[in-house]
Amino acid sequence: MFDVGRVVIKIAGRDARKKAVIIDVLEDNYVLIDGETRRRKCNIKHLEPIDKILKISKKASHKKVKEIFSKELGITLSDKKNKKKTSEEKKSEN
Repeated sequence: MFDVGRVVIKIAGRDARKKAVIIDVLEDNYVLIDGETRRRKCNIKHLEPIDKILKISKKASHKKVKEIFSKELGITLSDKKNKKKTSEEKKSEN
């Protein structure tokens, strides 16, 4: 049921109601997901599988996941946002 390429919806935590794809099966109850969520280890109890399965390789890069999401599901994923520099970091650069 929770195989590599399976599209899931996260049902718990800060990423709840967001779609992701399983990119690796880690342990009995844990998988590695990526997509609209952050790439992370996730308990399968916090996921709801969908009928959709994507052709994706095990441990695919975020760039590859992003391409497949836009092509197959029509979902555009954003890249990671950079943190704003604090005033101390700005001073140390000068």
